[in-house]
Amino acid sequence: MIKWNKLKENSVVIILYSILTAVLTYPVVFKIQTHIAGGWDAWWYLWLFWLTKKAILSPDSNITLTYTNYIFYPEGITRIPLFTAFNEILSIPLQSIFGLTLTYNILWLLSFILGGYGTYLLVKYLTGNKIAAFIAGIVFAFCPYHFAHALGHLGATTIEWIPFCALYLMKMTREKSLKNAVYAAIFFILVAMSDLQYMVYMSFFVCLLIIYELFSELRLNERIKEDFSELLRRILSLKELVIKFTIFASVSFIGILPLTYHMIRVALSSSNFLKLPPYQSIYYSADLLGFFIPSPLHPLFGSWLSDNVYKYFTGNISEYTIYIGYTVLILSLYAVVTLRKRKEVRFWALSTIFFVIMSLGPILHIYGKTHFTAFDTTIPLPYIIVYYLVPFVSNGRTLGRFDVMVMLSFAVLVGYGLSHFIKRFETKWKRNTVVCVLTALLIFEFLAVPFVISFVNEPMFYKQISADTEDYALLEIPATKVYGCGIDCDYYQTIHGKQLVGGQTARVPADARDFELNTPLVRQLTYLRPFDDILNQNVTQIGHSILNYYDIGYIILHKRHYVSNKELYFVIDLLNKTLKNEPKEFRVDNLIVYKVEDTVPERFMVIGEGWNALENWNDGPGRWMHDSSTIKVISPKNDECSLSFETGSLYQERDLYVYL
Repeated sequence: MIKWNKLKENSVVIILYSILTAVLTYPVVFKIQTHIAGGWDAWWYLWLFWLTKKAILSPDSNITLTYTNYIFYPEGITRIPLFTAFNEILSIPLQSIFGLTLTYNILWLLSFILGGYGTYLLVKYLTGNKIAAFIAGIVFAFCPYHFAHALGHLGATTIEWIPFCALYLMKMTREKSLKNAVYAAIFFILVAMSDLQYMVYMSFFVCLLIIYELFSELRLNERIKEDFSELLRRILSLKELVIKFTIFASVSFIGILPLTYHMIRVALSSSNFLKLPPYQSIYYSADLLGFFIPSPLHPLFGSWLSDNVYKYFTGNISEYTIYIGYTVLILSLYAVVTLRKRKEVRFWALSTIFFVIMSLGPILHIYGKTHFTAFDTTIPLPYIIVYYLVPFVSNGRTLGRFDVMVMLSFAVLVGYGLSHFIKRFETKWKRNTVVCVLTALLIFEFLAVPFVISFVNEPMFYKQISADTEDYALLEIPATKVYGCGIDCDYYQTIHGKQLVGGQTARVPADARDFELNTPLVRQLTYLRPFDDILNQNVTQIGHSILNYYDIGYIILHKRHYVSNKELYFVIDLLNKTLKNEPKEFRVDNLIVYKVEDTVPERFMVIGEGWNALENWNDGPGRWMHDSSTIKVISPKNDECSLSFETGSLYQERDLYVYL
């Protein structure tokens, strides 16, 4: 009967969170097969699901977990395997049953349902109050931070395993059973499989918990000062705690090593493309004011706040949305004040403060400003120390995402505060009334309906070429210059299955765009400007041969992504002169498509390796060369030709050797 009652209770809680999810994410559930929740980077995650399935189940050597040339054709790129492993792996069977669109939406919705349920279990365990635990689940699962990242960051949206991990970490410190350490490690691995940044945040949480527990056990009170045996007993009692954390750390390490091994290798290499410029950590840090300003997604206040307040913030809507909510703040402060003597409450208050400070980044932001007073002063924060002392932390840039741990800490404090507060009311009617009012206020503060959805479009042209068995690549313009176009084109690959020149991905190696930068015609089309390189050749004369040589079958212009007609007309004019055939226009999808026919091949040259970036010198374009640099000469037949060049040096005399 006890097990049956628990099953009923948990089933009811999950059903209630499911209903709340359907209501508070309206209209996602009602258009679950034709639209995806959010947009923007969501298209990239659809492509990622497709690519992972192909890498694991297909024998295609052009796609593995660590490499693909399906984008950045023909050279391809090193990729981080299992970027959000939980979603990618689970998507493989789901894709086979439901298709990409429904798979994405199912995983997206699960983050709300399970996020609430995990927090409910955590707070119920800590407080013993089911009502307070349920409302705490709302605080965590439906907070503005979650909605903001649900616009397109599926990895950051997958917050559901964080409270489960915290639950078993709490059990591990409070109960004798060693199995809790194993369960905590399993959920830690799931956190890492959701988003590797969350693995880092959870690691900070574990360290904070260890330090707090050790400090609590060894705190020198009067009895310990007078009785050495009491100190010895305290030290010996730590043995059990150390064993538990050792088990947790060992199981976690074994579980996450396969996920992080390749990333660690890249991070330790000389070509670490994971580490971004430090200024981005400043740009994507939380703004102190953001904790107290309602979400830009709020149906009543959001539009006005976006136009008048948030426009001054750095970052973007997903990164600067960190609103706590005044209902949450008041209940949390009430918990800290009234229950300050309780060890657990002090820990969660400490956790809140720690993660708020971490989310603020290396220097303080207030209302978008980082410099204050007439002396243009910046206020440094503790993250600067963490940046230099903690391995691999410098590879992260979106520090505002520490807010996920801020909201978990607040959710627990709300649970404590509400549990204590409703005990003050003698009658059940009064307690229920207070709970309903507070829940209504909380939901009103967190509202983000109607939520943004995007229609899943399948352009006719891509469906047509999906049936083509011939191997060739596509050159999509302006997929490189316009990020939104690039991730759209990544998604379209799930329809047609052809390789792409360029494209977009989460982290791009430094040399990934060398083909686009160094190849005549491809360079002019990709970067949308008529500049020359150091190779003196007629692009319109050799361009057709270049496209044939690299098996580029179609060039697709995405009209809706062009910022000016001037750029569009430049590309059309260049292609008309080069290909000398009429394009086909797909007006419904805003596409202009050029088919690259076979032509009589011409000799052409391509910049190879060992050159610095193109520069404009007084007498024309120039590049500095390294100790060894190459130029590729592609000729369709055996022929005699002469190569002439102009060189210069900063040295008075220097030898230049030319090898064929």
